[in-house]
Amino acid sequence: MPANKQISVLSVRLPQSDLRRIKSLAASRGITLQEAVHQVLQAWAFKSRPAMLPPLDRLEGSLAGVSVEKILREDRKAELAKERSHA
Repeated sequence: MPANKQISVLSVRLPQSDLRRIKSLAASRGITLQEAVHQVLQAWAFKSRPAMLPPLDRLEGSLAGVSVEKILREDRKAELAKERSHA
């Protein structure tokens, strides 16, 4: 992000388990939680305007070419399976 851009704070309330999972997922991809949130929000903003969405292979960072929604679905399935095995 260019140094001349003003940065504001965004506050989001999440259950601790979700926050830990998302932070871990970001770290496993070599990015910060801030970078992950920024990338996901950009993808969400472009979702309503598909013609403006850049091709996945042109996204910056380690999420280039990765389906974030697919990753989150897989993580949720694994979490549910883990919960079932402990029940």
